[in-house]
Amino acid sequence: MAKPTDKEGLKILILGMPRTGTQSLADALAELGQGPIYHMRHVGENKHQQQWIAALEAKFEHHGPPFGRNEFEAFLGGFNGVADFPAAIFPDELIEAFPNAKVILTVRDEDKWFESLKATLWHAWSAPDAPRDTPMRPLADKYNLHMWQNDFPRYGREKYREHNAHVQEITPEGSLLVYNIKDGWEPICKFLGLDVPATPFPRNDHWLDYKRAHGTA
Repeated sequence: MAKPTDKEGLKILILGMPRTGTQSLADALAELGQGPIYHMRHVGENKHQQQWIAALEAKFEHHGPPFGRNEFEAFLGGFNGVADFPAAIFPDELIEAFPNAKVILTVRDEDKWFESLKATLWHAWSAPDAPRDTPMRPLADKYNLHMWQNDFPRYGREKYREHNAHVQEITPEGSLLVYNIKDGWEPICKFLGLDVPATPFPRNDHWLDYKRAHGTA
């Protein structure tokens, strides 16, 4: 169970695309005492699919007002930060709702990112044998529609570049770290004003099991 945050709300917004090291970074932040960080796995664990669908519909389909601080805190209030799918599709809303938060834009080599996402999230949604009746499916349908028009192979690279440029453009000066997970502890600790730990930087990828099971690893 996540512990309540203080009245400042979310303090860390990890706004990089999925498959850019967001899980390892979330685990690293927890080791630094900056957790808990809300990640994709927390959507299903907390049954938050409908909240995120409502946020996507408000943003892209004009069904209700855009999500603000009250709407986000209604289901994110127990976390110190957010990361990955589907939070990263809301950079404008999250930065406006939590203006004092530190923003970390996780990035990686574009070709490696493209192949990684295609072999995991995209494959899990688009493969002929992909299940259509899972609790996450309706949310994934909305995400893939609005993120890359249900055609990641065609639009993925373009959206990756656009997203990264947009996050850098809208983040207040002094609040942004553009971060590659291969750089380890030092940039993160310097950005957050923390000591560098002696422990190895965590390298976790829960999608490896998926890729191995489906022959895409």
